[in-house]
Amino acid sequence: MFELLAELFSRSFKKFKAAQDGKEKKAQLINIIFWTVCAFISLILYIPRDLSISEGLISIVVFFFTVYSVIRALKYFKIL
Repeated sequence: MFELLAELFSRSFKKFKAAQDGKEKKAQLINIIFWTVCAFISLILYIPRDLSISEGLISIVVFFFTVYSVIRALKYFKIL
């Protein structure tokens, strides 16, 4: 999971660094900021109203454990 996110962010930042003129860099920076804000707003909108902080933290831990387990299984079977 983290490798995938790192790859996506590195592609965006490589495009930002490779941009030659100021207009292109500004457009790439606005693109990065736009998608970050969209992801954050989407995260906030999908959280149920009656969710407690402890339930939210437990769900985040379970999510990352599940993703980690799936990635390990895919690497074990040499699919990934």
